[in-house]
Amino acid sequence: MAKDYRYPRWLLVIVPAVVFIYFSYQPVTELRSEMPAQFVDVRPNAGAAERAAEERIAQAYWDLARSDIQWKYAHGVALPDSPPERFRISLSEPPGPEVLAASRLPYWRRLQRVWLQPSSWVTARTWSVDWLTSPVISVIEWIRSFFKSKTL
Repeated sequence: MAKDYRYPRWLLVIVPAVVFIYFSYQPVTELRSEMPAQFVDVRPNAGAAERAAEERIAQAYWDLARSDIQWKYAHGVALPDSPPERFRISLSEPPGPEVLAASRLPYWRRLQRVWLQPSSWVTARTWSVDWLTSPVISVIEWIRSFFKSKTL
């Protein structure tokens, strides 16, 4: 006598839903929102105004690193020797443009140092369905380029 192997219908919904949620809740490693203390370059004998100005500059560069640089360069890989063109800040308050231009390379060097330190990074799980949409977009782009090359 053969056994009747029937599965509950709710498994047809639950199993794909669990798989979808598992793959959609991805870990993302990003720079911490708090700037590392060693990122700021303040002379020990600096006055309060100079210290505040330097901290504003450092915070602006750190914010730029979080908003732009971390998405262009992989975590754990050394940054290039020269800063990218987009690694520039502008502040509405003093110091002037010459001070900001002079601070660009030193802050790039500081970012290179803290970039490889594990304490500068945090890993969080975020919701993303890129694993589902990226292959579809790639196939559509390939089909579009395939037919475009055939018509020319």
